[in-house]
Amino acid sequence: MSVKAQLIINDTHVEFISVRPQAELFLAGQKTYSIDDILRLKNELPFSPLTDYKENYGFSDDNFWIKFEIKNDTEHTVDYYLETGRPFTDELTLYQFGPDGRKDTQYSGDQIAFKQKSVMQRKSVFTIHLLPGETTSAFIHMKSDGQEVMLTLRLYSQNEFMFRSYNEQLFNGLFYGILMLAFIIYLFFFFALKDSVFIYYSFYVLSIAMLQFALDGFFHQYVIPEGGLLLNQLTLATALICLIFLFKYIGTFLRIKHYLRPMHKLFTILSVIVTICLTALFLAPKYSAFYYPITNLLGFAILVLVICSIIVLKFKKAPVDIFFIAGISFLILGFVFFILNNFNFIQNSFFTENGTKLGIGLEIILLSLSMSNRIRGLRMENEMNHTLALQRAEDMNDMKSSFLSNISHELRTPLNLIMGVATSLKSTKENNNHQENYDLILKSSETLLGYIEDILDFTIIEKEGQQLEKTSFDLASVIQRTIYVNKRKAEIKGLQFDFSLSEELPKKVIGDPTKLKQILNNLLDNAIKFTSLGSIKVHLEPVIIKGESIKLKITITDTGIGITANKMSTIYESFAKRSYIDKREFSGLGLGLYIVKTYVDLYDGTIKISNNNPKPGTNCSVVLEFQLEEESLDNKSFNPVEVLENQNHHLDRCDILLVEDNKMNQMVINMFVKNWKNFTLTIANNGQEALEKIKEKSFDLILMDLQMPIMDGFETMSIIRSGEAGAAIMDIPIIVITADITENTKREVLRLGANDYMTKPVNRELLLSMITKNISQTWSKEHKS
Repeated sequence: MSVKAQLIINDTHVEFISVRPQAELFLAGQKTYSIDDILRLKNELPFSPLTDYKENYGFSDDNFWIKFEIKNDTEHTVDYYLETGRPFTDELTLYQFGPDGRKDTQYSGDQIAFKQKSVMQRKSVFTIHLLPGETTSAFIHMKSDGQEVMLTLRLYSQNEFMFRSYNEQLFNGLFYGILMLAFIIYLFFFFALKDSVFIYYSFYVLSIAMLQFALDGFFHQYVIPEGGLLLNQLTLATALICLIFLFKYIGTFLRIKHYLRPMHKLFTILSVIVTICLTALFLAPKYSAFYYPITNLLGFAILVLVICSIIVLKFKKAPVDIFFIAGISFLILGFVFFILNNFNFIQNSFFTENGTKLGIGLEIILLSLSMSNRIRGLRMENEMNHTLALQRAEDMNDMKSSFLSNISHELRTPLNLIMGVATSLKSTKENNNHQENYDLILKSSETLLGYIEDILDFTIIEKEGQQLEKTSFDLASVIQRTIYVNKRKAEIKGLQFDFSLSEELPKKVIGDPTKLKQILNNLLDNAIKFTSLGSIKVHLEPVIIKGESIKLKITITDTGIGITANKMSTIYESFAKRSYIDKREFSGLGLGLYIVKTYVDLYDGTIKISNNNPKPGTNCSVVLEFQLEEESLDNKSFNPVEVLENQNHHLDRCDILLVEDNKMNQMVINMFVKNWKNFTLTIANNGQEALEKIKEKSFDLILMDLQMPIMDGFETMSIIRSGEAGAAIMDIPIIVITADITENTKREVLRLGANDYMTKPVNRELLLSMITKNISQTWSKEHKS
């Protein structure tokens, strides 16, 4: 029963011995032999030296029979582990015969249950036990389903085998740990960034890990310990799935579809072929012998395609991350050695056995660095997009503001005509019927104007563009006019209007008169609107603080419908109204209190609104603080209603130049001036025409529009105030009359030297008051000089 070649062990300290030089191989092809057949025909079967064949035989589904003989030529018992084949080899059986002919059979391979393996180890391993002087003959039967066959025969001492196993565990733990860490991290990145390249890369790494897990025998050990056909199918399936995700990852990362459409078609074709193979693997498993070389060829084709894509992209100067190139280079290098080794083009060695893992490990590290660069790029892109979005939002706000400013201008122009004509006609006092109609026109126009102003204020507030002006103004005058206008509105509605003042008001304070006026107007408008019967009471309580500032407490009490409890918490919200169900009983946009609250907050003031329980109506209390000017306290108290009602305007003469391009606005101003004694009006259609008229005739005052053709009001004022139009008119009073109510415009015209500023529609009484005030001040200065 002896074989021709014999391995003699004469040194027990040898840790590793190769049996290949003393072994012989018989290729049985597809014919099946039993051990008894081999023993009976051993002299007839064509056994040849195993060294005639490369250690990596390549892809095969043949039957292999290997025989060898080992003699223990020492005085000690020896124990060795014999490693043969690969962990995923299907069938491995060792038949060992002693000197007495006794047969010992051991089993390995992934087609049997893991617990049936003679050595319960992931590799294909057998034990060799020899007594001193003992000789054993051995036969190994090897069978695979088409995978690459390794004709490995290595003897390891027990210590050496354990040492190598521990080192492999450490290496595999590090290898699989890196892969699983990369999988989890980039899976999280996908959920965070929603970029598909992260999910493709994550599952590519996972499929790589699963493929190596199968090739290393861990699937058989831990996942499918029963072994069988499914194990082989899963090994091939993980390889094909790995190729699919590699396609997706590289195609998405390099943007092949965007930059290289022909290459993208090749990628698509290969993807279809891989998908067909994956489907056929489970539908026609008997052709598995063909799937292994096809899978390797597909992998090789993908690597070639990737190399070509990178070269073309670099040639086209498309962006390709340097870490991606380095990572793919290591992957390609490892897979090239792996595939060439599988096809038996290069000899088996430690590098070819572990080259794939080393290549994959370095590839994952470098590709992770490239993915980090992609994350950085995405973050920068998101920041840029965020900046662009903010800029776009700001542009949209500017466009909206410009639109509202323009529409305001367009709406105010016809309103100016309507209100001007109605005011002029009303003053003629022809008959009561006409007087009522004129009142209706005026009231509707004023209501519409209020809505326009509320919308524009709301827009500016929403844009966070509202600022508190700090200018010196006549506190008494502002309150006079506001109280007077609202007193008339209340009396027209049949309501009693009472005003009271606890102490004197200072003459001059520092603050924002426009916003103070709007706070009072909105609160009084609400009180009058929601009160059908009864009265409106306004009480002012000024308190001087250390002679530096004044706290003005404004209390407004009405006998109206009050505010429901469920609505009280939302009264300061925009577009909030008395009831959630708007039955149109009360008109309005629901912006009044929202604007009031915003302006009160700008003043760092307080506002409190409550119901007059158990009496009907509401009570509103506002506290605002103003800085005092020196010597501003007026010793005389006043009744603001009486002061305004008894006010008259008398001028000996007044020559006015109106600079206005709109014919309707010219008509309105002209109608006003005709009803004023000693007033004359000259009209210029633009700034250039105004400068020419100034040279021809002297004027006492200029009414200046802003938006005009040829030369607008800004440029005209600049020329006048600079002295270019003549030193004599540098200080002529200029009142700006415009439909632009924005704060920026107001600041600009005052900076250019305007004496006063009013918005359209023009209020006749306010205009007359401004003209009288400015001309009187000019004449007073001239008289003193």
